[in-house]
Amino acid sequence: MAASAPSAFYLDASAIVKIVVREGETEALVEYLGDADLVSSEVAEIEVPRAAYLRTAEAESIQQAELVLRRFHLVALDDELRHEATRAGPPDLRTLDAVHLVSCLRLGPRVGGIIVYDRRLSAAARDRGLHVVAPPARRR
Repeated sequence: MAASAPSAFYLDASAIVKIVVREGETEALVEYLGDADLVSSEVAEIEVPRAAYLRTAEAESIQQAELVLRRFHLVALDDELRHEATRAGPPDLRTLDAVHLVSCLRLGPRVGGIIVYDRRLSAAARDRGLHVVAPPARRR
């Protein structure tokens, strides 16, 4: 990560899973993050292990996800956040993506942007003025 890069990033589940389960983007993502502080929502504690297990069908991926999530600061899913996420647009934004969007917005300038690989959440985040990052797969 460049010296002038922000010291914290918000990651949604689509990005965290790429750290847990090796995918094409994993290497570039891990390099981009460097030693930045990592932030996500409390819903990631359920969403990421389930997604990793779904992708690998290996129970060990659940433990790996839990280990990775220990590095994250987690935004509490409180009443106010649930209320805001219920109303977060656009209408086609999925429920957990709305939670991630509102969680990131709550942090304001404390994070340098949101790292996400989901098309709908990326578009919604850009529409709200967030800096969206998705380090691409490396060409071989």
